[in-house]
Amino acid sequence: MTWARWVQLWDRREDPVILAIIRILVAGVLLYDFLWIQHLGLVEALFTPQEGGGFPDVYGRSPVPELYRMLPGTAGTAFAVWTVMVVALLCFGVGFLTPLAGLIVVFTSAQLAMVLPLGDRGIDTLLRNVVLILSLSSCGRRLGVDGVLFGVRRLAPAWPRHLLILQLATMYFCAGIQKTALSWGPLGGFSALFLILQDPAIAAWRFDWLARWYPLTQLATVGTLIFEWSAGLVPLVYWFRDTRTAPGRLRAWFNTARPLRIWVALGVALHVGIACTMSLGIFPWAMLALYPAFVHPEELARALRARLRAR
Repeated sequence: MTWARWVQLWDRREDPVILAIIRILVAGVLLYDFLWIQHLGLVEALFTPQEGGGFPDVYGRSPVPELYRMLPGTAGTAFAVWTVMVVALLCFGVGFLTPLAGLIVVFTSAQLAMVLPLGDRGIDTLLRNVVLILSLSSCGRRLGVDGVLFGVRRLAPAWPRHLLILQLATMYFCAGIQKTALSWGPLGGFSALFLILQDPAIAAWRFDWLARWYPLTQLATVGTLIFEWSAGLVPLVYWFRDTRTAPGRLRAWFNTARPLRIWVALGVALHVGIACTMSLGIFPWAMLALYPAFVHPEELARALRARLRAR
């Protein structure tokens, strides 16, 4: 019985439109990132081995990336790989040969991470996982060219969206429990965010005036911790929703109060705040690109129908 319920949980079907929206947003964020690298004139410097005039010590590490085992370590190779990445992201974004394009994005990103390990951020690792999951889904059959060429798939496996939610919850929870610096706790006066915003390498603006509002930064620090720690309850929320007919006051409260909506709203506010106050590249926008996963396709359909009726 337990195994049957487990299979039933991951074998559900739903409209892949939410996955298609995430596909478009993630491709857009990554495409912006790679185009910005070219705009700064850093493609050759970042991805060419030292022997070809770049920064990475590719041949001095073991193992040497497959990319430069098969191809010469020149600036031309680096630019060619960058071009492949951009084209693959374009195809992935418009949903053209989506599985193939997604796998090319994952492989190319992983190779560039081996070429320049210091340039491989945590958000890059997360997005590689996301693109791999989307490549194994039917996200290209909605809002994409594949739907036109091969037919729109109205119902598809729901496990990719569930897996994205589980990955987000795990990431937030692990980020929370790893914040062990004193500045994140009472011994450090919950001063973490205040100190971060005084760092010119991170802060997007001058925040020396925040000293007058120091208690608010303490409150924001505590709120960030609570938000990340409570991510461990996200799977429980979905479990209570799935077993809403079972008895239990806690289950009834979760299904009535719907705290997940508040949690998601706090997450959106957190990343919008990061985008407005810190220079962390694509991180806040990439995270926001994954938030549609918390919306069930039926909820989106109901909202659109209500909007149309209102008009």
